[in-house]
Amino acid sequence: MKKSCVLTRTFSCDPGRVWLYLSNPTMNHWRRDVTDAEISADGMHVTEIGSDGSRTEITFTDKEKPRRMTGSFVHGKLKGSFTFILLGGGDSTSLECTFEVEGIGLFTKPQKLLEGHLDMLSQALGA
Repeated sequence: MKKSCVLTRTFSCDPGRVWLYLSNPTMNHWRRDVTDAEISADGMHVTEIGSDGSRTEITFTDKEKPRRMTGSFVHGKLKGSFTFILLGGGDSTSLECTFEVEGIGLFTKPQKLLEGHLDMLSQALGA
């Protein structure tokens, strides 16, 4: 069963800063649910190690700094895809996120998962 959502958030900083955080889950420990991450040399593959020992494999299919990133992920029986589009410049960035998840039936809540990540990002950016 696939479920998807689209969310938009605004941050009071430039798109490059938001893009850097989205590219690196361990930057300034912004992802409190990730204890370590292995990032490939080209930055197109990330393995996140969760605080519970779980692993999330992320493969980026497109990274256009600092405007857009798309990719897919696998976390146990959960898999999905995402697109982040960053709009703005200077001291303001709108981030539009499309997130699709499949794998755990009726309990899959992509909006709740995405909101949690964006809340952590907002706290890290002070926005």
